[in-house]
Amino acid sequence: MRRIKPNAFMRIQKGWKAGLPTIIVLTGIIRYGLTLVPEDKKNLILILNIIIAIFPVVSGIIVAFIKGKQKIIPDRFLDELSYENRYFVNFCTKENLREADEMTKPYFGKNFIPFDKIEQWRMRNNNGFVHLTNSEGTLCACFVIIGLENSFFDQFIAGKVTEHEIDSDVVLSFEDTKKQNRIYISGFVVRNPGHFMGAKRAKVMLWTMLDYIKRVFGLRKIREFYAVGLTMQSEKLLKTMGFRIHCNKESRKDERNLYKIDLDRNTWLRLISRIGDFSKMVSINYII
Repeated sequence: MRRIKPNAFMRIQKGWKAGLPTIIVLTGIIRYGLTLVPEDKKNLILILNIIIAIFPVVSGIIVAFIKGKQKIIPDRFLDELSYENRYFVNFCTKENLREADEMTKPYFGKNFIPFDKIEQWRMRNNNGFVHLTNSEGTLCACFVIIGLENSFFDQFIAGKVTEHEIDSDVVLSFEDTKKQNRIYISGFVVRNPGHFMGAKRAKVMLWTMLDYIKRVFGLRKIREFYAVGLTMQSEKLLKTMGFRIHCNKESRKDERNLYKIDLDRNTWLRLISRIGDFSKMVSINYII
């Protein structure tokens, strides 16, 4: 194999999206200038017409050539390698849970659940609330996995009650949650989700959640995991992970799709291979 150096045509072809607007804008500016020239200045008008025909095109080609420069290694990839190379996982503290809850407010709108209610859930099952921090101690991501009392869960799956109606008395203890075949993924939040680091944190958090599921529930039998799609991004993530709509929003009180995945060892292995192995950069600090 040999490396082929991009020629001028290849660079212009790559950068045409920047070059074309340059041509359009410069042509418009020069044409506007032409309307300001007195009609008796015929020589000047002729020169401006020549400029209109040549200058914008040449400028556009130059811009396209400059913008069409290709890189072997993207800047985003280099940034990901050089920042946040170590993460620490632990059960949520009250302070970190409050911060994570505030991070969801801009996205959840009327579906936002106040911290006081979620804190009551945590007091019932502290081990169901997990956070991810970087080397500087900054909260990067958080997820919530809980078990619910069977009769309430039946109504929730059917769409007759909403997450806002989950009181602490229907949240199961950690020991009881481990025995359940139906588990609820209540929350998954990432700091700066639209930034390139947010994408990295999301992958690390997904790997952490799968590791948590393996440690807590094991993979010897099939368990049903449920989650509500609150935003377009969260629904896309659920579908990518293999969740399917179990109860559509038209028939639910919360007007949100409820997703479900049947998780066994094969499904778990398929998911972990899709996300990647982050075990070398994640320190699990909780004991189950």
